[in-house]
Amino acid sequence: MTQLTTFWSVFYHSHQGWLRGWLSKKTGCRHLAEDLTHDTFLKLLTLAEPEAIRNPRAYLMVTANHVMIDQFRKRKLEEDALAALAQLAEGAEEQSAEQRVAISQLVATALHILNEELDEKVQRAFVMARVEGYSYRDIAVTLGVSESSVKQYLAKAMIHFHTRIFSLDSDEPES
Repeated sequence: MTQLTTFWSVFYHSHQGWLRGWLSKKTGCRHLAEDLTHDTFLKLLTLAEPEAIRNPRAYLMVTANHVMIDQFRKRKLEEDALAALAQLAEGAEEQSAEQRVAISQLVATALHILNEELDEKVQRAFVMARVEGYSYRDIAVTLGVSESSVKQYLAKAMIHFHTRIFSLDSDEPES
C-alpha cells in the first residue's frame, strides 16, 4: 500500500462517520448525507497534497458545503430546463409548423445524446422519470440506488442536454 493510499484510508475511516452525521443533521436526510459524504471524499481525492490538511473537520465541512451548493445548482438547472420544456409543450396547438419541427428536432437531439453519451443508469433514470412517469422512489428501487442518486442522475442528464444542445446552436453559422 502506498503512503497516499494509507493516508486516504486512515483519513476516510477517521472522519467519514462524523461527516455523515454532520450532513444528516444539516440536510435532514440520511440517504442524501451518505451521497454527499461520498461525493465530498471523491472531491478530496483530487488534492495534490492532502497531507497539508491541518484541520480535517473544518476542511471537510467547507468541501461538503461546496458539494451541496454544486448539487443545488444542478437541481435548479434541471428544474429550469423542465419548466422551459413544459412551456413549449403547453402552447403546442398555437405553434407554427416550423416551431413544432424545431421542438421535434430538439427532442430527437436529446434522445440521441441520451443513447450515445450518457451512462446507462443516467439513461434509465431519465427514461423512467421523464418518459414512463416513475417516481424517484420507484426508480431508486429499480436501479438499486438512493433517491438522491436518482435526482443526481436526472440533473446530470439535464445539464448534459443543456450543454450539448446549446453548443450545437453555437456551432451553426449565423445567417
